[in-house]
Amino acid sequence: MRHWEPVELMTSGTFVLADIGGYTTFLSDVGIEHAKETISHLFNRMVEVNPHRWKVGNVVGDCLFMYSDSAESPDEIFTYLRLVYENFRESIEEVAAGSTCRCGACDRSGDLALKFVVHGGGFDTQQIAGRQELIGSDIVVAHRLLKNSIPVHEYALLTAPLADVAKASGLAATAGHDEYEDVGGLDYVYIDLQPVREAFEKSREVYLSEEDADVTVSIEIESPPELVWRVGMDRDKATQWAPTLLELETLSGELDEVGSIHTCLHGGGMKLVHVRIAFDSNGRRATDRLWNVPFVGEMYQTWEVKPSPAGTKFSFYYALRPGVPIDEGIEKSDFLSAVRLRAEGDVQGLKELCEAEVRAQEGKPQ
Repeated sequence: MRHWEPVELMTSGTFVLADIGGYTTFLSDVGIEHAKETISHLFNRMVEVNPHRWKVGNVVGDCLFMYSDSAESPDEIFTYLRLVYENFRESIEEVAAGSTCRCGACDRSGDLALKFVVHGGGFDTQQIAGRQELIGSDIVVAHRLLKNSIPVHEYALLTAPLADVAKASGLAATAGHDEYEDVGGLDYVYIDLQPVREAFEKSREVYLSEEDADVTVSIEIESPPELVWRVGMDRDKATQWAPTLLELETLSGELDEVGSIHTCLHGGGMKLVHVRIAFDSNGRRATDRLWNVPFVGEMYQTWEVKPSPAGTKFSFYYALRPGVPIDEGIEKSDFLSAVRLRAEGDVQGLKELCEAEVRAQEGKPQ
């Protein structure tokens, strides 16, 4: 068995390969044009991170090869990986928010994952067809490691020269080894990125209240809180209590999952995209970031279920995203009045449906 040994070339650098998982399935059906737009958007958002230090080596299919022409410290490398990953996650939401079709690519963008291969070593450059390409045995090693036996969904693979990145991350590292015909056996460690995703989602968690909301709409419902919560969380019942809602469709995840994405089609062709950014089943509250909102683009919505003397107090809280302007010619007060009017219809519909369920359970006439 041959083992890889580093080769001294002109420059010592750090290499990061960002590989989008699920790409083959993503492209396998219809919607190729949207698929191209989606991948382009994801890559462009990822290369926004520290572009002066990290350069694009090349792009091949689902893999973005980035490098720094210096030996970066473990702390710097992990910070870079984390920021690239967060940009990737945000761009997934942006793609879903811009989705106006059911082409397959737009639907499944939330299923895409990100995997990193991180390696360090020597490299040189050469001109090929007017493009500068990186060459060297370390470049070959980094690309070979894209095919590995790591069993987790999203990860960062770190070769032996950069194993200290795992320590800098504060995450548990697992040892791995794979054999390759041309470069021999390669040892590495990898870290599962699930904690990074959870920390990212936690950092955006917010629950609105009457004190910080632009619009608050509440109603007393003569039903137990657990019933109101269950009905509100049941996507099949949503069109029964929301007067203007024609269809609710899940793009990714479930309604009780942070990061899940669903669309709400309302009368007049208005299609809002909801990204769940906070969910508290014990406190019976949830917050969505709303996209495609007429006149403002984005806003936040929290809904909350609390016990009350009548049974349940249900509340909707809405807030405009700070710094997002309202379209010219639309007064903020008029826009918020329209939001309030729609929310009042929704909570009244929820009240009627929940109280009807209670009467049915008690055997009383509807």
